[in-house]
Amino acid sequence: MTRILLTLICVSLAARAAQGQEGLKPEDILGHDTEISLLQAVELGLEYNLTLDVVRNDPALARERVNEAEGVYDPLLLGRFNQTHIETPVASSLQSFFGTSGNRTTDNGLLYNGGLLGVLPWGPSYSSGYTFQRLNSNSGLTSLKPQYTSGWTNSLTVPLLRGLYWSTPDLLVRRTTVGQQISDATFTSQLADGVFLVESTYWQLAAARAFERATAKGVDTAKDLLEQTKVQYQVGTVSKVLVTQAEAGVAQRESDYIVALNAAKRAQDILLSAILAPSGISDYSTTTVRTEEPTFLPYEIDPEQSVQKARANRSELMASQLQVEDADIQKKYAWNQTLPQFDVGASYTMNGLSGTQKVPAGTPRLGLAVPGPGNDLNNPIIPVVPQPDFGFGTSRWSANRGYFDGEGFHSWTFGANFSYPLGNESADSRYIQRKIELRRAKTTLRRTEQDIILDVRTAVRELQSAIDRVKAAERARVASEETLAAEQERLRLGDSTPHNVLLFQEGLLRAEGNEINARQVYRTAISALERAQGTLLEARGISVEKERDRGMDEY
Repeated sequence: MTRILLTLICVSLAARAAQGQEGLKPEDILGHDTEISLLQAVELGLEYNLTLDVVRNDPALARERVNEAEGVYDPLLLGRFNQTHIETPVASSLQSFFGTSGNRTTDNGLLYNGGLLGVLPWGPSYSSGYTFQRLNSNSGLTSLKPQYTSGWTNSLTVPLLRGLYWSTPDLLVRRTTVGQQISDATFTSQLADGVFLVESTYWQLAAARAFERATAKGVDTAKDLLEQTKVQYQVGTVSKVLVTQAEAGVAQRESDYIVALNAAKRAQDILLSAILAPSGISDYSTTTVRTEEPTFLPYEIDPEQSVQKARANRSELMASQLQVEDADIQKKYAWNQTLPQFDVGASYTMNGLSGTQKVPAGTPRLGLAVPGPGNDLNNPIIPVVPQPDFGFGTSRWSANRGYFDGEGFHSWTFGANFSYPLGNESADSRYIQRKIELRRAKTTLRRTEQDIILDVRTAVRELQSAIDRVKAAERARVASEETLAAEQERLRLGDSTPHNVLLFQEGLLRAEGNEINARQVYRTAISALERAQGTLLEARGISVEKERDRGMDEY
């Protein structure tokens, strides 16, 4: 029961700590003395680092380029309206015979046109358009007033060789899609670089803070030694020279502390510039950032497994593979362009007509009487015939009758187009260029893989060296502490001098500095190996998708 209770308490405290980390803001750090954890520093860097904020725009732009490219498949909606008034002079007896009055014909027309056209994936293009026209004419050659005509035409053109599956729009969509994936992979790499930068600067500050505390402790130890020497001088057991040596030792330790304090402030400025982007603030003098101790944490090293992880996870390798894919797409498109142009197309049209007859059916009309010998003007040569009833209907909507039944007026066409440049040297040359570029991309991929393997092996050696260095530095620091303690005891017994003790103190300070530096290098080497393996973001629980979309809601 006690163990369960302790577990619940630990979980509750961890949850509260996590809430505190999530709520940390720049205003909680600037102008305050604040202790932040490594995870808090990474989270702040992800949210406020300006370099990451700049590169975060690249994947968003790449996604919009894909949308822009795919927009080529969107149908184009067309519409047109025309109103016309046309007067034509008439000097024809034929027009007069058919009922044209005066010396001109007058046509008033209205035209409505609308439809769709576009292209489809793999190369086909299509169009569908509807046209409706009204005509009011006093010409005797037209029998309907008003006259309504309509037409609906649908067409489809399909490439069978050049342009089939590899049309220019298809190429654009494929390349922008691969470009988006390359942008995502590049952003992942840059995100990992940003996290590594935050972690390395964090551990640099942690080491600087630890060395600052070590030098401050050295000042206190030197002051204690000075007081002890003054007491011995007052009782006459040591000379004035030893007091002067002890005072010089205090001054040297204070100088060391000033240097260490300045180094810590410089490291703090570097970290703050990596995790914050405050506006209007140029002085961090009122800000103090305290960090975790650069402690030694066990880390298992497996070189072969690290190489396998790098091959599976490194975004740089993925980007290089995508570059090969892009080059292959361009090569296939260039090969398609070497083929002859052979397109087939078909169209289907439905037409309609309606209107009101100018002269009702059955009304006689005089024929044409031609003056001349033997011709009687009252007996025309052309016989009188009644005006026929065309039977198309009189309303404007009657023009659409018969579109979908057998009584309508239907037309169709089918054709093929062929073209091929003799020699075709331009297309052949572009194809050879794309093949060379594909070969270069594959070579670059192999070189990238070699570089990544070298990065991993280097990171593994650096981490192993850092582990050995930490162990050696720890042994050296323990030995320095023991020798200093022994020399201090000899000084108490009168067998040593303050100068010798100061030398041993200086040796201990160097040993502590070496150990602190070794731990800082070790913690940074862990981050470097995880970066080389491509597992840094996963190990820190960072979602690439979340970071990619951070701050993009406004768009």
